[in-house]
Amino acid sequence: MTSNPILLFDLDRTLWDFDTNADRTYGAMFDSFGLADLCHVDFATFHERYRQINDMLWDAYRNGTVTKEQLSLRRFSYTLAAFGCNADDPEIVRLSLRMSEYYVVEATQQTVLMPGTRELLDWLDHRQPRPRMAVITNGFAEAQLPKMKTSDIDRYFDYFFLSEDLGFMKPDPRFFEEALQQMHARADECLVIGDDYKVDIVGAMRAGIRQVWYNPKGLALDANQPKPTFEIRNLLDFKDVLNALVEQ
Repeated sequence: MTSNPILLFDLDRTLWDFDTNADRTYGAMFDSFGLADLCHVDFATFHERYRQINDMLWDAYRNGTVTKEQLSLRRFSYTLAAFGCNADDPEIVRLSLRMSEYYVVEATQQTVLMPGTRELLDWLDHRQPRPRMAVITNGFAEAQLPKMKTSDIDRYFDYFFLSEDLGFMKPDPRFFEEALQQMHARADECLVIGDDYKVDIVGAMRAGIRQVWYNPKGLALDANQPKPTFEIRNLLDFKDVLNALVEQ
């Protein structure tokens, strides 16, 4: 590890508060599309089922068993089907496509960041020497960069690595290796900071990069799961991690 590591930040749930921003968007969508009348269900029940289906489809997308287009459509059509609609009905397909388009547009206008994000990024931006910083994300191009711009955090980063562009998804070590190649950097010069143990932390481990697991909920690892290099509960605790590394 160099005295001034290159910092690779995950975006969703690490810097950008995905859950708060998404919940606001889904709530507005539920009302705008009249889903209470269509599905005969309250928002909380609808949203919980959507979360389950969305997580399942994202796992399938990372595994390569569904495409981006299928994920974008099915996360809504399957949820509607769970409440009595026919997912193959042309009207439901059209509605699902409209909901998908609505979500992308409206979610990218949300600006809530994880606690401490702005303070940490400002602190890093004013360090001397300033570390090189990158965002590493599996999200879709039409959403990830726009929401960084809307939240005014894109200006902090020197690199933006998207799975669609690299051709691999985290936790595939080739995602990280391709990012390193484009930065002309070695694994031991970098530090990955992310909230998702399986996607961010294990992926970085496999690529030989040190990791900082941002674990605000205090999730426990099983005995057979390797521990990350560092673990923090609050983003601002990363200051101590970086200072300790620099002092080594």
